Amino acid sequence: MNYRLVITALISLLVIVALALTVQRSREISRAEFKLPDLSDTDFDRIAARIYQNEAAGQPRYLTWWGEGEDFPSFGIGHFIWFPAGVDAPFDETFPDMVAFVRQRSPDNLPEPEWLRRLTPFDAPWTDKQQFDQARATADMTELRQWLEATRPLQARFIVATFEQRWQNLALPAEQYQRLTALLQALAGTAQGLFAVIDYYNFKGLGDNPRERYQLQGWGLIQVLETMPELRKGAQNLVEVFSRAAARRLSLRVKLSPPERNEARWLPGWLQRLDGYVVSEAPSGTLSTD
Repeated sequence: MNYRLVITALISLLVIVALALTVQRSREISRAEFKLPDLSDTDFDRIAARIYQNEAAGQPRYLTWWGEGEDFPSFGIGHFIWFPAGVDAPFDETFPDMVAFVRQRSPDNLPEPEWLRRLTPFDAPWTDKQQFDQARATADMTELRQWLEATRPLQARFIVATFEQRWQNLALPAEQYQRLTALLQALAGTAQGLFAVIDYYNFKGLGDNPRERYQLQGWGLIQVLETMPELRKGAQNLVEVFSRAAARRLSLRVKLSPPERNEARWLPGWLQRLDGYVVSEAPSGTLSTD
């Protein structure tokens, strides 16, 4: 018997088995599912109210907005981005998807503005901020704000649904996905933590868009969760840890941002918003963590 061949064959078999087990384990980890708690209508109303306050100061006039220095306007309680024709900004456009979501779920007595439904292609119909501002008092824009005001809970449902779906579909290495999902699930186990991650996702994105970077550094939810070492040291107040990590990440964003954007002017407001995750009332006491 050629023992060398036998040993070689056994080693090859062991390598194949080890690789197969590694692949299977990776698949099992990648299938670890992030699950939000069940939310009631009251929960969505409260989430909508807080996001509306954070993004639009709770005022209808800010439901249609074009910020100074931006290449696009924002709409609704989540300030969903809508690109004019020809704009290719390095941010996720969300307004068209929100409209499609709400359109499917709105009651008959809350139809979207007819001019919005007829728009083809579905691009923002203003070429720049000046043209947008001149149109703010028109009947079409007033009708749009009224519709956005009336559909606030549905917009909150859109934010929550897309957050859960996008996280479940994240293309991350299995070990990283498992670790970050565990952190996220721990935060979502409390009403206060759940609102914090949902609001931050809507506020600064998931962090999986490679174009949303300054000097290769992102500031989305993924990057915040990656920089929460305190959690691994037994910290008790997860929301406070999350808020601090987010503050560090946004401060880094401002430091690395192009000087002409002058992002430092936004940082105090951003940090105040993060502080609100810790001190403000949670969305509801009816959240289920089953």
